[in-house]
Amino acid sequence: MTDQTGLNVTIDDRVATITICQPERKNALTKPMWGALATIVHELSDDLDLRCVIIRGGEGAGFGAGADIHEFVRERSGFEKARDYGMLHAEALQTIQNCTHPVIAAIDGPCMGASFVLAAACDMRIAADNAKFAVPPMKLGATLGYPELEIMLDLLGEAALFEILLEGQVFDVARAREIGFIARHVALEVFDEEVAKTGKRIAGGAPLTQRAHKSMLNRLRQGGSIDMHEFDEGYRAFESVDFKEGYTAFLEKRKPVFTGK
Repeated sequence: MTDQTGLNVTIDDRVATITICQPERKNALTKPMWGALATIVHELSDDLDLRCVIIRGGEGAGFGAGADIHEFVRERSGFEKARDYGMLHAEALQTIQNCTHPVIAAIDGPCMGASFVLAAACDMRIAADNAKFAVPPMKLGATLGYPELEIMLDLLGEAALFEILLEGQVFDVARAREIGFIARHVALEVFDEEVAKTGKRIAGGAPLTQRAHKSMLNRLRQGGSIDMHEFDEGYRAFESVDFKEGYTAFLEKRKPVFTGK
């Protein structure tokens, strides 16, 4: 399906791909895009036939140049407008983090500013070797909000985040991997193939296991004591149909067929 804001959604073999398509702005993200992204991810999250969601840039314009600066005067000039925009932005990021399924950011070319934060909200990031990164609000006189900072601080830690924000420099995939932003990077010529293989590997796993691990890691990031009900969630999978299928398939030396039950 195609969203009129510039987000295209395709589903293939239980893997949904959201493609950002605004090539004339280098896939910069607009206010309507953030609202549409939250709606799309929420709908995909409710589809339990799915196993994985991939977010990527399209039409050779890279993952994204950040927020669309052309709409700043109309949408972000002044405290009230900026806060309204920020709340919509935060809602989309939270929807991605709370998505039932693992969400993968597939990054090629520019991944700047708000696009960097979008990728940070995903569960895993894979980059082509032509990817470039930066978070340069200091060059615009703008600031990030607490939700964006919290996501990046949790992922990168204080030292790396301060370096990125205070200097605003562009860095490459080697540095992105060094600071823990990306899981791996691959040559551009095999990037699409590797993204597809990653989606298939994730989709081939037991969905209850994938969902539980994502949920539990999100809970651990929140901090605080784990109560007994939460603690028990780490063992619910062992009474599932999928667990029985998993160990039976292993003993029978065949590929398991997981149903999410």
